[in-house]
Amino acid sequence: MSVLKDMANTLSLQGAAMYRSARRLSYLLAFLSAIAPAWGQTPDRATRARGARQGAKPGEIITAPDLSERWRDQLQVGEAAPEFTLPMARGTEDAKVIAGRGNQDPDRKRSATKSNDTKKTVSLKDLRARKPVVLIFGSITCPPFRRALDGIDDVYRDFRDRAEFLFVYIREAHPDSMLSLVDDKRIASLTKIPQATTSEERTEAAVFCRRTLKLNMPIAVDSIENKVGRAYAGWPNRIVVVGADGNVLFATSPSPRGTDAARLRDWLNENLKE
Repeated sequence: MSVLKDMANTLSLQGAAMYRSARRLSYLLAFLSAIAPAWGQTPDRATRARGARQGAKPGEIITAPDLSERWRDQLQVGEAAPEFTLPMARGTEDAKVIAGRGNQDPDRKRSATKSNDTKKTVSLKDLRARKPVVLIFGSITCPPFRRALDGIDDVYRDFRDRAEFLFVYIREAHPDSMLSLVDDKRIASLTKIPQATTSEERTEAAVFCRRTLKLNMPIAVDSIENKVGRAYAGWPNRIVVVGADGNVLFATSPSPRGTDAARLRDWLNENLKE
């Protein structure tokens, strides 16, 4: 009988040990699964050099730019700007953001944005009804654009009573880059940003951009057919100012450094008096 008890105890101990080992293995597999995307991109020398030039954070990978669809720049100052209506990115359609004046102008929200089922849309025609419109084109995977956005958001804060601002999120400049982004729980982690193939994917990238960079200006999302980005030759990034009459008043060249906050501020100071 004692032999049977000893065998039972031994089997029980072995079972407990196997259970603990299985749990440890499951934790290890979960960890490997979480970091697998980053392991799937082993940076070569050129990628490491690119990341160093662009000030990449530890673990970030900056891929080569996607030049497959550079849009021809046909935009001319003094000519009519292409009209558009686009959906807003989630969390940027409230009255303070759209109106730029808080509750002082509650009707502005209704005129600038319209409900489309569960989405809010914004149109250039409605935005320019009362003020000039500053359009900012770009994507989070463009390093110079990311660095410039903080300054652009400051310009928005200082001039939103004199102009409407709209960041139009377009196709990615460096798709498949691995970036440190903030998720919906406000936790930063390395996240791969592919070239969007659906509107939902592009919207998610725009929301990542807003959260990570703590942007205040409103964000609209270009269609997956890139209609607005193509019409404005917005890739990789640029700034365009449209007057109340619908004509282009100011435009930077489409380039990695097409978002120049200082140049925009100087133009607004000179041309939009209080």
